[in-house]
Amino acid sequence: MAELVEAVMKLKPSGFAPTIIDQTEDYLYVEYESPLFGFIDDVEFWFRPGPEARVEYRSCSRVGEADVANINRKRIKAIREELETKGWRSTGF
Repeated sequence: MAELVEAVMKLKPSGFAPTIIDQTEDYLYVEYESPLFGFIDDVEFWFRPGPEARVEYRSCSRVGEADVANINRKRIKAIREELETKGWRSTGF
């Protein structure tokens, strides 16, 4: 969790500023605010328990129906790449 929090707070993909709203032992909820219009995106991470522990995530915009600039995809990719420098491994990409 500490490495995830560090990566989230370090990175500001597309200029969106992160704010941690809720954090437990296995869950992290972050709001990202856009620099121009103040729109909020919601990002959640959940550490799924079990023998093959994984972190599942969700990143979505509150406003609009499409992520035309791929902001959510870019955000998760940046976090994923930062965590890979710490030895994390991504699956499904």
